[in-house]
Amino acid sequence: MLWAEMKSLVSLVALSALWCAWVASAAAECLDAPDLAAYEAQATPNAAYGPTEADRLGRVVAPVHINGAGPFRFIVDTGANRSAVSQGLAERLGLTLDGSGEVHSVHGVSIAPLTRVDSMNYGDVALGPATMPVLSGPMLAGEQGLLGVDGMQGRRLRMDFDRNCIEIIPSRGAPRLRNWVRVDGELRFGHLVVIRAIINGVRTNLLIDTGSNTSLANFALRDAIGLRIQRRARGGAAVAYTAGDPVLLPDMMLLPRIRIGELNIRNVRAYLGDFHIFRLWSMQDEPTLLVGMDLLSQSRAIAIDYATGEVYFRLRDQLRVSTF
Repeated sequence: MLWAEMKSLVSLVALSALWCAWVASAAAECLDAPDLAAYEAQATPNAAYGPTEADRLGRVVAPVHINGAGPFRFIVDTGANRSAVSQGLAERLGLTLDGSGEVHSVHGVSIAPLTRVDSMNYGDVALGPATMPVLSGPMLAGEQGLLGVDGMQGRRLRMDFDRNCIEIIPSRGAPRLRNWVRVDGELRFGHLVVIRAIINGVRTNLLIDTGSNTSLANFALRDAIGLRIQRRARGGAAVAYTAGDPVLLPDMMLLPRIRIGELNIRNVRAYLGDFHIFRLWSMQDEPTLLVGMDLLSQSRAIAIDYATGEVYFRLRDQLRVSTF
């Protein structure tokens, strides 16, 4: 989860080894046989699929090439309006820094140096050029960058947690997702996907954020549903990792039931706070739940259409009547 305001330019180059062989051997395992046949018959260079891994916080990590070199390990972050590169990778590649910009995250605003990437690719899908912040600190959990949604316009992103792979394809003409639950949504600020849910009878904004390891609720949701807050001791508190220092999350609500279209989810933990990111998105006064990977990864897969704002869930059988 990261929102960056940019003011400058520059370039990148890179190198990596072990992941390349793994990417090549595992790619064919990411799709069902009919889908794989369709991809192999399709000549467009604007679609790609391949394997992923999870970082130590449970977020999806995908292989990304920068200026033709790589692949490098980038966290897939649907809450980030801009991709970012780690300070370690920038130093390793001898990147020139040019200017600085604001980076907004859960806790607040920090200033980060900026650099310009001439090309950024996931497989055959071009996601750059782009100006991006150079980040340090625990948010990246040792990974080499964030893959934000700045290159997703007009595309559909699918993350399969069972098969550990993702695909990025044009939304127009995309294969139908059979036996998935579809939820209508809207795009705000050009990239932020907002869907609707009913929590304890209260209409609530739901934000899909694969860059967050935890699910977060604002005070407006607490006030609307009137649930008891469970306060944890410092040692037992959850932690949100941001562009700045980690943020302790001592206050938790147990949400008995969330209804998203035909999907019912029970007993969801959400951590409560007056988080900066809700104010940035002008949602501090609307009941809002940011859904992180602690919840999303309990489904089999999700897909987000950045042309229509639709979100799709592929469920485990018990999740239709039970809980994430």
